[in-house]
Amino acid sequence: MHLLRFSRPRLLGGCLSVCLTLPGLAHDTGAPHDHAAPPPAVPLPFRVETKTPVRGAPLPAGEVPTSGQGAWTFVAAPGLVPVPEAAKPHLKGAHGTLVVDAERDVVYWGLENVGWIAFRDGLTRSEVVAGDPRLSRGNLHGADLLPRTGQLPLVVAADNVEGHVYLSDTRFTAVRQLGVPPGGPYADGKGYAPTDAAFTRAGEVWVTDGYGRAWFMPAGTEPLAFTGAFFGGKAASQTPHGITFDRRDKSLLVSARPEARIQRWSPARQAWKETLALPPGSTVCDVDLRGDHALAPCLNGPGNSPGPIYLINLKKRAIVSTLKPKEELGYAEAQHIHDACWYIRGRGARRELYVVFTSWNPGGIGALKLVRTGR
Repeated sequence: MHLLRFSRPRLLGGCLSVCLTLPGLAHDTGAPHDHAAPPPAVPLPFRVETKTPVRGAPLPAGEVPTSGQGAWTFVAAPGLVPVPEAAKPHLKGAHGTLVVDAERDVVYWGLENVGWIAFRDGLTRSEVVAGDPRLSRGNLHGADLLPRTGQLPLVVAADNVEGHVYLSDTRFTAVRQLGVPPGGPYADGKGYAPTDAAFTRAGEVWVTDGYGRAWFMPAGTEPLAFTGAFFGGKAASQTPHGITFDRRDKSLLVSARPEARIQRWSPARQAWKETLALPPGSTVCDVDLRGDHALAPCLNGPGNSPGPIYLINLKKRAIVSTLKPKEELGYAEAQHIHDACWYIRGRGARRELYVVFTSWNPGGIGALKLVRTGR
């Protein structure tokens, strides 16, 4: 994997000059180069698991539809994640993201032309957050939350409509904004539509330009600015839609949507590590991690079927359950799954595990509850 790195513009003899260094290349015009492709994709097999880290709730009495396999079996939870009345006119175009503040038991949903919606009290109560007006002008397409000891968490969000990345705490009032990356593939100030962002550590975020020129890139937060390094490009994926930091090995998981791949990349080595292949036709949008397990929501499944949510054991490199909200649980709006996150309610023996998901075209939100089937 090569790296394009552009220094800050500097004045030389009264002229503006941009310095470029590229391994193996002494001079350059500033145009992006083809980068090394990720390693060959390894298809993920399907392996049923008999145990989960959180014990499922008892299966409700009667004929209750379920979705999933083995210990990872879920039922619909229709009474949760109620949409505020003020947001309902905007549901059809829903094309946003989910983040979870586990410490405060709040799930936030980014809804286009609305901003952030907060679900509280075990996902039973909701409200539109009155934040900075910029957050309600575009689309909070992909985001990440960073917990902080003794402080409100930070949230970084990519707005693909306005072409900005926003950074704030969960009051969402004091918002800082990051625009088009300077120089490099974006020297003309065009072709940029960020789709996701992720924290790797305090002081650093990574942004992926899934709907633009397909580069992903680091930025510092103090000050909020891109570093001038660019990775990926169309040779790595035509649409690097999502980006997620895996703290276990300090790698980034890039969701290559049209290629139905999850690509692991090492920031430290500046190189691809592995490529995991989902079933062909699974247009994966992002992944959400909990321990060894990942949720991989997809716009479509094989054969252009309604979007599934794959549950993957990354340690075993296997799909352990396939959730089908529309086909098996009656969520009529869930034709295209756009995002999904883990959510746990309660403590100790009363803990319950849920998957909250959003859909696009038509747009909506729903929740699934883990159950024990006895099978």
